[in-house]
Amino acid sequence: MKFRTWCTCISVLAAILADETVNGFTATGTIFRSPPGTLSSFSRTSTNGGVAVRNKPPVSTISMALSPVQKNLKRFNIFKPSKMRSSSSSSIASSASMDFNTSSRPGPASPKKMLLNLFQKIRSNEVTMWRIAAATFITSIFTFQSAIDVQLINVWSWLQTSSSLLPMCFRHDHWEWMVAIWAFFFWIHGFWFADRAVSKADAKGIVHPWKRHRLQDQYEAEKHRRMQLRKLEHGEDGVDLDEKPAVVTKQQKWHLGFWIFELPLYVLPLFIIDRCIPRRAAKIAGWGAPTALGICADVTTALFLYDLGFFFCHFLMHKIPFLYKYVHGKHHIAKEVRASDIVRLSGVEEVVDVGISILVLNNLGCHPVARTLYNIIITFMLTELHSGFAFPWTPQFVVPFGLATGSKGHHYHHRNGVHYYQKFFCHVDKLFGFVQKKDNSLKGFSVTMK
Repeated sequence: MKFRTWCTCISVLAAILADETVNGFTATGTIFRSPPGTLSSFSRTSTNGGVAVRNKPPVSTISMALSPVQKNLKRFNIFKPSKMRSSSSSSIASSASMDFNTSSRPGPASPKKMLLNLFQKIRSNEVTMWRIAAATFITSIFTFQSAIDVQLINVWSWLQTSSSLLPMCFRHDHWEWMVAIWAFFFWIHGFWFADRAVSKADAKGIVHPWKRHRLQDQYEAEKHRRMQLRKLEHGEDGVDLDEKPAVVTKQQKWHLGFWIFELPLYVLPLFIIDRCIPRRAAKIAGWGAPTALGICADVTTALFLYDLGFFFCHFLMHKIPFLYKYVHGKHHIAKEVRASDIVRLSGVEEVVDVGISILVLNNLGCHPVARTLYNIIITFMLTELHSGFAFPWTPQFVVPFGLATGSKGHHYHHRNGVHYYQKFFCHVDKLFGFVQKKDNSLKGFSVTMK
């Protein structure tokens, strides 16, 4: 019964998510058109400054379709084309017209065909596929929570009592910040690999598949397109709107000095505290086994509250000149951020950032397993925020209703120094109007018409 319920939920979610892509733009800019043979296939979709414009079909096309009355009569075999009579040319034309109408307009689509069309739309859109994958994962947690909880009991017993290396590390006081360091190392160098792959392909004159997701390339391409539009408005000849920028995108050097400067600032205070106040092993002994929903609630709430606390600190760092100059200015040295810029922080800012996170976890009383997963997840989200890429599987696209922000909003923030003060969500930014206005600029980019 649970499995059937799970499958039904996935089918409904797939239909809802796929419906967002019909007759318009998705988050990746893909346009879907109706299948050939339908009335809407005669309409054309064009773009104007990033906005989809659908032109109406010609009158002759509309007249080819059956009227609603004719369709209803045809369903009950009441409406039939008149027989052709050789003695009357008008009757022949009328009958031929009716035969053409009935043959050119397909009947109602079968459920199988509708399902195939739905899956075709899903497969042709990356964001929808990742949304369905995320919905499947979340639904599975709720559906199989009992079985997951049983496994978590076994895992928790192993972590508390085993003398193996991993459980011993888990019980050590340095565990959480060591997890954060190794997670940052993995995420930062993962995006470094992606950036390097695109740059090496550019040097060889090859367009790498990941290039279309890199924000600086999108920014340069849009800036070039708007320059061509201005030339066209001034009546210059030989303007090609489809022409790509000839210059290879030049990026700033990676901030690799963080292993020398920022890492000690992060590690040293935590190391001293752990050495002076040993506490983790004793605290772990008092905890019971975690539950699947408990872990989800701890991690989600902690991310939400951390994001809220950081919003107020970040906003003050920008609005108070002294704080911006001596605390936050170092982080804004590079306008084109890359993954390593997440750790380009001053000492005070690093203490504030880490302090907010620790206060949230301690006050919520999060389970030790949830705290570990929180460190892995938050380090990824922070790195993605500064990665300079906008992949379709990132939270800014996967989370529906525009509730999550990400690298696109932070790209705008670093280029302009305003708006998008939250890191992960954008409800407070929207509440106070700290988002990009509709000023004829491409959404998510810092390109404006001048």
